[in-house]
Amino acid sequence: MLDLGRLRVLRELKLRGTVGAVADALGYSSSAVSQQLAQLQKDVKVPLVERAGRRLRLTEAGEVLAGQAEILLAQAQHAEESTLAAGGRVAGVMRVVGHQVAVLNLIVPAIPGLRRRHPELVVEVIDEETEDVLRKLALQEVDLVLYNEYVHMPLPRAGDLETETLVTEPMRLVLPAGHRLAKADSVRLADLEGEPWVSTHSGTRHAEMMRRACAEIGGYRPMIRHHSNDVQVLLSLIAAGQAVGLLPELAQVANQPGVVVRDVGDADLRRRIVAWRRRGAEARPSVKAVLEALRATADDLVARRPGLSRERPAARRGALGTPSASGTSATGEKRLWVPLRPGTIRDL
Repeated sequence: MLDLGRLRVLRELKLRGTVGAVADALGYSSSAVSQQLAQLQKDVKVPLVERAGRRLRLTEAGEVLAGQAEILLAQAQHAEESTLAAGGRVAGVMRVVGHQVAVLNLIVPAIPGLRRRHPELVVEVIDEETEDVLRKLALQEVDLVLYNEYVHMPLPRAGDLETETLVTEPMRLVLPAGHRLAKADSVRLADLEGEPWVSTHSGTRHAEMMRRACAEIGGYRPMIRHHSNDVQVLLSLIAAGQAVGLLPELAQVANQPGVVVRDVGDADLRRRIVAWRRRGAEARPSVKAVLEALRATADDLVARRPGLSRERPAARRGALGTPSASGTSATGEKRLWVPLRPGTIRDL
């Protein structure tokens, strides 16, 4: 009988590539990792790893067994949780990652109900919004990721991950109350050229979206003066008259004193909050329980906030079926933003 602990070490070596990285991930010493791999080779009686310079790499047999280890470990976890669920218990630890807006509006409101229904289920919340969270999900460092995705900047889907859109929300322009355009019903991105902007940090989807929207719709490179991943910091800077911003509906932008919130006049920018999980993970009772709670929370949120939806907005088409470069139709109708073809986007 193969030891699941040793199989986990082999699987981690396949995913992470080095003994040192495996040791860091599992909390072992490097020598302990090497010993586990050596013992596993003795168990199966074929070489599983080989030297490649100063590193270890999997042999063909090692690759095969590491792939089977992924299946066996998932089945073992599923068997354990399903046995508990059959006895009326959903237990274990669920590590859920989300960006600030998702944490405040979806994850935190879902936790009290989960706690009442499943007192043995522990939900650990991690506030993070770089794309590294999807790598952590694939490496099984976390169990569920709520990540933002802009409707016209979709993320590529990996074959080993599944996605589900929980909420779609509009983006709003947020201006200081005393701004020259504060009394307008809507404001075009093109009208804000030369203004200082607030943004989340580089490497986040919001920062990329804002940079590209200003370039592709407004025709300029935004002057980003302030950076923070904390929405309240961004709103406070805008209220102090230091910048303008492009923020999502769920950032509670309308509740901040000293700012005005306006529709984007030259594009229909929307963001999805997408739940990512490993393929087949919903078979685990703990994952299923958390997803069901998040779906219920999303339903309630959409019912209370008319600007939100649970469906992707349908693109509107003009007479020729294509948007103009400015983001408006020939008649001036606001258009959904469609990124330019590769090779036509300016170097930012």
